[in-house]
Amino acid sequence: MNGEMAWIAVYWLLGFGAVNAVLFSVWWLRTRDERKFLRGIRTTDVDPIQAAWWLGAAWEGASPQQEGYAAETAVSLLILAGDAEIDDDGRITVPPGRLGSQKDPVLAALVTLLRRHKGATVYELLNDPPFQRFRTALEARRAPLREWFGYYRVPALTAAFVTAFGMSMHAMLLRCPVPGLPDRDPGFWTTAWMAVWAVLAAPAALWPQELSRPWRRFTRRCRAAVTAALADRSPGTGYLVYVSTREPSDRRPPEDKAPQPRATAAVTAHKPSPYDDLTDDLDFDLATRSDAHHDGAGGGDAGGAD
Repeated sequence: MNGEMAWIAVYWLLGFGAVNAVLFSVWWLRTRDERKFLRGIRTTDVDPIQAAWWLGAAWEGASPQQEGYAAETAVSLLILAGDAEIDDDGRITVPPGRLGSQKDPVLAALVTLLRRHKGATVYELLNDPPFQRFRTALEARRAPLREWFGYYRVPALTAAFVTAFGMSMHAMLLRCPVPGLPDRDPGFWTTAWMAVWAVLAAPAALWPQELSRPWRRFTRRCRAAVTAALADRSPGTGYLVYVSTREPSDRRPPEDKAPQPRATAAVTAHKPSPYDDLTDDLDFDLATRSDAHHDGAGGGDAGGAD
């Protein structure tokens, strides 16, 4: 590499390094409060309700910060403590004669409201006005963390592209040969720049995907906390809590409507399709990734040094 080519490389690579330094500084400033929060709970047990908030659902890959799973967890904890019971329709009530002495603000609000309103479902707890006090207490337990890592990889790849292409065209215009190929015409830079881009783009892979879940270590702690807190919950109770989250029309068919007779006249019989069961099974909300959509763990703890 001749002296002129060396100066061209230094000039463009300094610019490339500056862009990446700016990206890191932006990430560092934006996550300052989050890192402070995570340092504060590093040596303490993770609150299972807060952990459920962050996990978003019982399965891996769900979107983070979902109120519904936090409410389900709170209800399950109350049932495990013996201060609530749930029937086959998913209705949660306080057992007769049970006073309840919950110190947790969320569970205490839940017991009080269930007793006052003679029970409720998880769906009603999350949607009906009389249970706003519960939702307010639940919201206070949400971890102050962003749901997605953020847009850093695309700017890093763009900086690599601009640097590789700009440096190569700069060298070609000044008739500098490609390093290692002194006998080649400088016009070979029109092809060699792609190899330079491949090398410079490698550091961009250190940035997690934009929509991935950050703070992987905290996610693992949350998963362990919820698993331990609900370890004694039976599968049957877990299913009834799930039933309780559904809208009333989805839990039980209307009893005041008789089933409609099937139309038989002048109608061609429907030929069963192998896809019928599949389309019926898809009649619910499918969780998409984040994080692999909410842990996929796909995210970065390059944004997750807690």
